[in-house]
Amino acid sequence: MTSPAQVGPALAAETRWDEVAPVVALVQGLEPGLREAVIRDLLKNFCVSRVKRRRLVRALYENPELLTCGEPRGPIAVDDFIHRLVAAGAKRVVVPLCPLCRSDCTLDSTLNGQRVCLPCKTKFRANTRPCTSCGSTLNVNCRDRQGRPVCLPCRPGHGEDPVARLVGQISPLTPGVAVDRLQEAIRASNKQPYALLKVSWEIEDRPGLLTGEGAEGSPHLIRLLERVTALGASRVVLPPCPQCSEEHPLHFKSGSQRVCRRCYDRLERTEQCSGCGEDRVVVGRTEAGAALCGTCNSKNPANFEKCIRCDRTAPVGRRTPEGVHCRACYRLPVDLCSVCCRRRPCIGASTSSPICDSCSQVRRLCHRCGRIQKARARVPEGHLCQSCFAKDPVAFRTCADCGEVAVLWGHGLCPPCACRNRVRELLVGPDEAIRPGMDPVFTALTGTENARTVLRWLEPGRKAAEVLALLGTDDAPISHETLDRHTPNKSVQHIREVLVTARVLPARDEHMIALLASVEASLESIADPEDRKLITAFARWDRIGRLRHRLSGRHATYHQIRSVRCEVKAAIRLAAWLRQQGTELGECHQGHIDRWLVAGTSVCLHARPFVRWAVANHHAKGLEIPPPERIHPTEPLDTERRIALAEKLLTDSSIRLDDRVAGLLVLLFAQSLATVAALRTDQVIRDDRGVHLRLGDEPLHLPGPLGVLVDELVAARRSRAIIGRKAPNPWLFPGNHPTRNLTPATLMTRLKRLGVRARATQHAALRDLGAELPATVINRLLGISIISVDRWRDGGEYGAYAAEIARR
Repeated sequence: MTSPAQVGPALAAETRWDEVAPVVALVQGLEPGLREAVIRDLLKNFCVSRVKRRRLVRALYENPELLTCGEPRGPIAVDDFIHRLVAAGAKRVVVPLCPLCRSDCTLDSTLNGQRVCLPCKTKFRANTRPCTSCGSTLNVNCRDRQGRPVCLPCRPGHGEDPVARLVGQISPLTPGVAVDRLQEAIRASNKQPYALLKVSWEIEDRPGLLTGEGAEGSPHLIRLLERVTALGASRVVLPPCPQCSEEHPLHFKSGSQRVCRRCYDRLERTEQCSGCGEDRVVVGRTEAGAALCGTCNSKNPANFEKCIRCDRTAPVGRRTPEGVHCRACYRLPVDLCSVCCRRRPCIGASTSSPICDSCSQVRRLCHRCGRIQKARARVPEGHLCQSCFAKDPVAFRTCADCGEVAVLWGHGLCPPCACRNRVRELLVGPDEAIRPGMDPVFTALTGTENARTVLRWLEPGRKAAEVLALLGTDDAPISHETLDRHTPNKSVQHIREVLVTARVLPARDEHMIALLASVEASLESIADPEDRKLITAFARWDRIGRLRHRLSGRHATYHQIRSVRCEVKAAIRLAAWLRQQGTELGECHQGHIDRWLVAGTSVCLHARPFVRWAVANHHAKGLEIPPPERIHPTEPLDTERRIALAEKLLTDSSIRLDDRVAGLLVLLFAQSLATVAALRTDQVIRDDRGVHLRLGDEPLHLPGPLGVLVDELVAARRSRAIIGRKAPNPWLFPGNHPTRNLTPATLMTRLKRLGVRARATQHAALRDLGAELPATVINRLLGISIISVDRWRDGGEYGAYAAEIARR
């Protein structure tokens, strides 16, 4: 078998026309079980750019052992290539591990000169970057006006509306522009509120940026000036390029000023060309890193490949699915450009709106929305951007397959027809038939109301398309285990949900599966065998065992598995800290625990269940960690404010129906967001007396207006899922997937916009209900525990009554 040391010298003898041949020879020497065609396909899909391909070849030529050393050396391209080889079935290549956490994820970050994973870099920065204002090391991800790192509560302008600040600064210079149009232009210039806040700081420090000095500002300011001047504000000046004095977009920076692309190339990208010796703009480099101008780069032999049409070795003109075309052989199809109305070689010639190469790069003023965007088409009134073009009648054409008039996707097909062709292309096997058992998946993917979303999701090169194509063949069984080999990946997880919805795969507790994988990975990272044995028993038999017993066959929630994961990780950190102090859990005393708590953060308190379990099972003596205390308890909402919010939700029909019902259940009946989000339609009961909702042991009669709203929600609720929307949905508040309900976090965000803060509102409702009704009645009707009611009760007048009821 050929070793890496033997293959390395052979790289120099390989022909320069086939750059991937040395890498193929190297990998075949290590992995004789991988076919050459598989390796070439991996390189073809992986090295999409010539620069990346050369970087990979050069790194493996200089050090062929990068594939087997298991250390994070060399460029990131080598790390990515190793991961792809392992996914293809390679056995001898070794995935580099993170030097800090020893995980095998992609090491695409750099810390102190070495490659690490992104979580480790984020953790290091969070622990080493204190807030310059308060000294905290938690969430230090903002900067003040001087550029110093600060936490979110200490950030200047925290809680302010940046759009209102900018309107106040710009409106004196735009007397003829409506305030709502100005606000829309400001929001369209940047979607990040913090970026808009920094722009307002710039204008406050230098008001002249709005009247001609904008070249000294930030790129966010330039985008804002483009939007505002497009509204017709004559007193706001979009500055010309300070170098050539021409009106070009100032998207580049040279020194302290922003300049156009041409001036930036002339000032910043000019070097002495290693080919002709002239000072010219650099467009490429040799394998040794020397600069090349455009003329010399086109003559560089490394850029030459064999054309599939003329069989000449020439500069690459275009790479197509068929192969490489030289510049002389490749031509774009000629069609009538929808922007300049001239017959020219066009991109998208098979669609309803072809556009030539020149027009595709031009940004123009859309006559309908007034924004400066890439021109998608031109009508007699002016140019249209992509969003406005999709709404204009000129965009609608007749589909060549079904004959329906719609905005075509491509090749003369409407989105539903193109979606059917794409899904069939992925699921059809070698026998030109859809694999048995995958017909429900084909129906689920093609039966969606938004075919464009599915087409974008299944674009070539995406993970979803790769996994679906794999499932369409007989090479992989249709099972959860097949998908597990491609996780974690959101697209693969979504495919799993599609298969479960189509009843191709059985449903399983994905949260519990993720918890088990995470805990096992954490246990494997423990270096000491005794600590690993002890924490394994705690994690498997206490935390996970208790959780499974409490679930009683139900699926776990995200917060439940997050709690277990945090407790296991805290136990691992405590055991590792004790080893550093020269002791272990069975020999340490309370002083060690106190020092660990003082030196650490509030996360250390998550080790409390581990310490209590160790003491109860005689693995430690006399140790205790105090329970966490709420430093800033949530105050209940004022009663008048709560009633006003309830009246607004009952009467304001402009608010979404589901938000009204959810908010009223929190405001009136003290329901938690988790309980509200998990309500099912079978909990809504209708009879002659009206509408009832089962929250506790007995159904709760809903008052007339609220009962009408709940009844309307059951009839009008609509799944938010793109795929599988027509499947039966049992939830009163459907989520993004037909088998899942809306998450409490999403519900909390939506209610906050209406002024309903869940915890404060729930406490206020508990306080008022506890003063009016016995705790037992509240428990039976609302499902709230008697302890929670007693905690917020203003008086104890119902105590004897509750005790009497409990004794019955």
